[in-house]
Amino acid sequence: MEITIEGVIGRICKPQEWPSGFRKCEVHVVVENGKYPDTIPVEFIKDDVDEAIGLTVGAPIKVQCYVQGREWTSETGTLKVFVSFVMNKYELPEGKSIRETVIEQSKKNEPKADDMPW
Repeated sequence: MEITIEGVIGRICKPQEWPSGFRKCEVHVVVENGKYPDTIPVEFIKDDVDEAIGLTVGAPIKVQCYVQGREWTSETGTLKVFVSFVMNKYELPEGKSIRETVIEQSKKNEPKADDMPW
């Protein structure tokens, strides 16, 4: 299932990495909801971690997320259910992701032929 979360970046957490090489970074998106705003943790995983750490706290963001749920049973037999919002794609106010902006800027700044003899 997919949902869209639109709000402001409230916090960018420290990226986590496991021995398997799996990486994730949580970005907390603050969504205005009347008197009490909601803070939604959105997970940026694998290669998207690099984009997450390049975001700016306080910037508006629109994120499309996959909603993932899973069960876990403790050693004592207690059942817990967890829900995650995993980033699929996002937009910043200018409508471009950081990756798209970097690619666009690199195309504008292509190396030019240098006529110098050295």
